[in-house]
Amino acid sequence: MNRRSLLAAASLPFLARGARAQGFPTRPIRMVIGFPPGGGSDQVGRPLAQRMPDVLGQPVLVENRGGANGNLALDFTAKSAADGYTICHVNTSVISVNPLLYRSLPFNVLTDLTAVGAVTLNALLVTIPAELPARNLQEFIAYAKARPGQLNFGSGGLGSITHLGYALVTRQAGLDIVHVPYRGSAPALQDMLGGRVQLMVDGVNVSKAMIDAGRVRAIAYLGRTRNPLLPEVPTAAEQGMPELVIESWQGFVAPAATPVEVLDRLEASLQHAVDHADVKAAFSAQGTLGLFQSRATMNRLIREEMERWRPIVADLGVQLD
Repeated sequence: MNRRSLLAAASLPFLARGARAQGFPTRPIRMVIGFPPGGGSDQVGRPLAQRMPDVLGQPVLVENRGGANGNLALDFTAKSAADGYTICHVNTSVISVNPLLYRSLPFNVLTDLTAVGAVTLNALLVTIPAELPARNLQEFIAYAKARPGQLNFGSGGLGSITHLGYALVTRQAGLDIVHVPYRGSAPALQDMLGGRVQLMVDGVNVSKAMIDAGRVRAIAYLGRTRNPLLPEVPTAAEQGMPELVIESWQGFVAPAATPVEVLDRLEASLQHAVDHADVKAAFSAQGTLGLFQSRATMNRLIREEMERWRPIVADLGVQLD
């Protein structure tokens, strides 16, 4: 075989991949969401699925595969064909904290999955019942210190980002508050409304309706700047706690071997959807800030968040099966 023939043979796999990517997609895309319908992940995924076809030319079908705090959906995606027809919604907790919490996962998020793009950037919100006398973070800290072990904190579950938020808040403030893990944030909020929980650290979308109704008081936003949806709520930094920043983001991943050209198309469709007025309105209505970040940025964020939470998870001593 001469040199020209060898070069032609070597280029065949690349040309085949390019041809597949150029024709992508030719059928609907499956968007896997690792939590039940109606939750926060679903409320982010479904509006995006409505606008991604503007770029892709094919429907994007949402498939809820709840279980194991999002791990079942990630496992399914990691084992799917790396052809771009399966993507999976993730958040900071699922993609960066779960690998630190679970003793053995049947996949590796760093080698079996790759980012498609991040679509939101939010921070957690510190909330208390409206009937408590505290009006801000420092007043609540003083209130809690006067009642060691008497107040309850409600989290969305052991090892969740809300649990880690509790750990940061109570440690930096020097508080003795009882942690009560729930199966999700909604029942924790219900117990706050019922007077059994005095503190939550969770997403804005969880409690915004109750804040607007005057039943819950937001006392600190844990972002670097104030949330435009709650402009009257100061950050923790503004209240003397500059290290108390807990940002969270949501995004999508695909099987690691997905061709670059296919990832380019998926990434472009996500960016178009995040920037669409309909999606912005849907996100705003639920207290979510849409912000597109490239897959390169998201891959970096995954690793950075892992390293940030690793010592905290180890210190908490939480391990899940």
